[in-house]
Amino acid sequence: MKLIMILKEDLLEEKIFDASYHNEAIFDENLTNKDFQNCYFDHSYFVDVTFSHCDLSNIKMNTTLFRHVQFQNCKLMGTDFAESLFDHVAFKDCLCHFANFAFMNNKTVQFHQCSLHNASFIETKMNKTSFQECDLTQCEFLHAPLYKTDLSSCQIEGIITSPEDIRGAMINSFQAIDLIHLLNVKIKDS
Repeated sequence: MKLIMILKEDLLEEKIFDASYHNEAIFDENLTNKDFQNCYFDHSYFVDVTFSHCDLSNIKMNTTLFRHVQFQNCKLMGTDFAESLFDHVAFKDCLCHFANFAFMNNKTVQFHQCSLHNASFIETKMNKTSFQECDLTQCEFLHAPLYKTDLSSCQIEGIITSPEDIRGAMINSFQAIDLIHLLNVKIKDS
């Protein structure tokens, strides 16, 4: 497969509209204050890239490799990362409502102070994935085992998961109330 570099002229623009990139690569870039609208990345590569204050909402980044990539203060609402590979990727202070992380293979991924309302992790390998002070309200973890994942600093109200997927996760005593429904028991007040 031949790799083609995305044109430097594209990266100079603050807003990139209706662009489609297939088998493209970006290496060693710091992308700041970029707005990608109605863009599609397929079989693309991002290596040693930092996205800072970028709006990547509702774009498709399917089957894309992200290696040594940072997302800082980015808007990723509805962004579709399905079937991508994250290898040493960090998200910090990002808005990821309705983001799709399904069918992914994650290797060392960190989410720090991110809002992941209604995000979807379906059939995702969560190896070495960490969540620190994240809002996981109504986040979906199905066939995405959270074994040994520390969720104790996160908000997990309405989290959608199964007893098998949450087994072995670390939670605090207040979060246990949000997960009691998984045991199919009713709490009776005295």
